[in-house]
Parts: sequence; structure tokens; C-alpha cells
Amino acid sequence: MKKLAYFLLASLMLGIFACSNPNEPVGPNDPTNPDTPADPSNPSAPVQEKFVVKIQENLEGGTVEVFVGSQPITELDSLAKNTMVTVKMIADDNHILTGSNVVKGCAVLDSFKIKSDTVVRPIFEAVQVAAPSPIHKVCNYNIRYYNGSSDSGNTGGRSWLTRKEKVFEMITSHDMDVCGVEEITKIQSSDVISTLTDYEYVGYGRDNGKENQNGAGGEQTGLLYKKSRYLKLDQGRFFLSNTPEKASKLKNSNFNRMVMWVKLKVRGTEDIFYLFATHFDNDYDQNHVNVRSEQADIAINMVPQIAGDYPYFFVGDFNCEIIEPAYDKLSTRWADAFIEMGEAAQGGYLCNDEQQTAYPTQCEWPGNTYTGLYSSSDKSPKRIDLVLFDNSRAEVSSYLADSDNLGLELYPSDHLPVITTMQFK
Repeated sequence: MKKLAYFLLASLMLGIFACSNPNEPVGPNDPTNPDTPADPSNPSAPVQEKFVVKIQENLEGGTVEVFVGSQPITELDSLAKNTMVTVKMIADDNHILTGSNVVKGCAVLDSFKIKSDTVVRPIFEAVQVAAPSPIHKVCNYNIRYYNGSSDSGNTGGRSWLTRKEKVFEMITSHDMDVCGVEEITKIQSSDVISTLTDYEYVGYGRDNGKENQNGAGGEQTGLLYKKSRYLKLDQGRFFLSNTPEKASKLKNSNFNRMVMWVKLKVRGTEDIFYLFATHFDNDYDQNHVNVRSEQADIAINMVPQIAGDYPYFFVGDFNCEIIEPAYDKLSTRWADAFIEMGEAAQGGYLCNDEQQTAYPTQCEWPGNTYTGLYSSSDKSPKRIDLVLFDNSRAEVSSYLADSDNLGLELYPSDHLPVITTMQFK
């Protein structure tokens, strides 16, 4: 009897299984359904948290876009926790981006991981827009690093505390529009930002490649641009190495070296251009001459790719003497403002008596921008601070390497500032 009961039960279950539709969707609470909510009685069950990202309502002063990868998202999209989200914030012609609630710093493009429902709130501050002008003062200034008062090379007349007001005076007295700046430490960047309030400073640390206000590590390569004249549309950097996207260096380079850039729009016009700034490797043995030659190759390849069809200027402390292969490569690819101006180029460092005796040939070269006055080992003057440009898209009308020491025992820096006036063709 029991055997008969077991047989009937088995037949019934087999019939049910045979009549079921294998293609029928599983129910919402079926454990095989990936959308089944976690069982609250089982704390080990995975929970997929979802969040939304919204943009501040009634936003004024600029625009905001949000992306996951290259895909724009809407307020209806629900994103898993820790999804990397990219936010693009661009001011309009009458404002400047000064920060936001989701990322550090003032980069046009930045990313963050979503942890909760988020409303992106950029800070766009109004600016007094300058009257448009076809003339742009494109400059470069290595302001000399400051490693603190304990550094013997930064005491007395060499100290940043002694020099900094004169450095700022040099920048403001020449009414520079855009300027590449090298050898900036974190302390110096804070002084630049708090003092030169008519400018925005953009810089990246060579140790980790991070932006100044987002944890930049090490000496920075940066630039200044006038807030009233220019609107920043984009910014970035690449390293002069075989892995340019990350903090790195060529095998024989002393330090990580980079090129940083901004894409600028002239407020009140449709003119757009790029400014690139760099600091090539130092030392003058054959090994480092070769390093600079390799760095020039990388820059020559990447700078035009980034700028595309827009005019651009490439400035910096290239650390290469005019007899080096690096300079030959650079000046073949781009026009050198000093050479373009010829005899109309002004300024340059004049050697002292000791240098005239020790380095007669170098002292005869015109337009030297490195003084050699701060160094115990590299006292030879050189023209290594350059303003390069594509002369099919722009032209230079003046050049000055200002040798005024502004009343200091030495100079505001061991480099002279280079000031040019440029106009788009």
C-alpha cells in the first residue's frame, strides 16, 4: 500500500514538472531571479545599492554635464554604489568656476565615486570682463623653488620670503596675460593664489601628477591666466616618459617631468587657444642632453595632438642650450619668439666680471635667461627659457627678457621672465 502511495506521488510531481513551461519567466521572489531582493534574515546576502546624481536646479553662471565613462547620464539613471562618475563644469563668459561640492579643486573635468544620492552644486563666481584685444602677452617665468628655511640655498637674498613680492611685482608690472611658471612648491602656490587675485593658477605636482588643489605632490609646473580675459574650457597634463598618462620619467631623467596645458577662450569672442608649459630635465652631461632630446620627441608628438586645429603656445624652462639636439628639434617644429624677433628682441642677462672670465663664449650669446647667480655648481648663463609657437596660426610682435633686479641683491629669481606679445593670424 505504501509503495502504491509513493508511486502516485512521484507520478503527480513528474506530471507537474512535465506541464511547466521552461521558458516562462521566473517569479520576482524566485531565488534564481537576479533582481530578487536580499533576504533580510540573511545578512550575508549581497545588497546592490543604487543612487542617482542630479544637477543643481536653476543653475546660473555655467553648465554641468555628468558622465559614466563617455556616456552622459540623466537624473533617471540609477547607479551602483562606488560607480566612478565624471563631472564637466564650464563657466559662461561672465563667470569663473571656483569649486564644487563633489570634487576638490577647479578642474573643468574631474571624477568621484558615488556613495549616495548626489546633487552637483558648482560654484560659479561673476567676473568683470575685460574689453577684448587682439594682443596677448604670452610669458614664461621660472620663479625658483622654495623648500623651506632649513634649505641653505633658500636663505638670505635667495629666500622666497625675500623674493616673492618682487616676483609678483614682475608679473603684475608687465601686465602678463598668460604665463607658464616653473619650480613652484605647495607653499609658493598658496602665495601665488592669495596675492595674484586677478589670475587663476593651474598647476600639477610632478611626484603624483595631481592638480594643485587636489593633493599635488612635489614641485609643480603650472601657469597663470587672467580671469577677466580668458575662460578655461579644459586642462590637463602628460608626462615626458614612455607612460605619459601617469606620473613617471624616462630611465635616465633626474625627476618626473611633464607638460601641462589649458584650453582658453577669449571672453567676449569666439577665439580659442591652448597654452602648454613645461620644465625639461636638468644637468648638462651627455646623459641628460640625451634625455632632453627624448623629451623633445615626446612633446613634439603630443602637443599638436592635444591642440588640434587651434592656435597654441608652448612655453617653459626647457633646460636645453641652443647647441643641443633638443633645441634643434624644438626650433625645427616651432618658431622661437626670440629668433623670430631678431635684432628687435630686447633684454637678456649681462654677465658679471667673474662670469665673463669663466664663461666668455656663453656670455657673448645674446638673450640669456638663466643667470647662474643662485647656484654653486651651474654658474654659466644660458638662454633656456623659451616661448615657442606655431607661426602659421600666430605671430610675435615683441620680445623681452627682463633683466631688472628690482632693487634686490640678486634677482627675483635665478631666471629672467620672458615677455612676448602675440596675435592670432
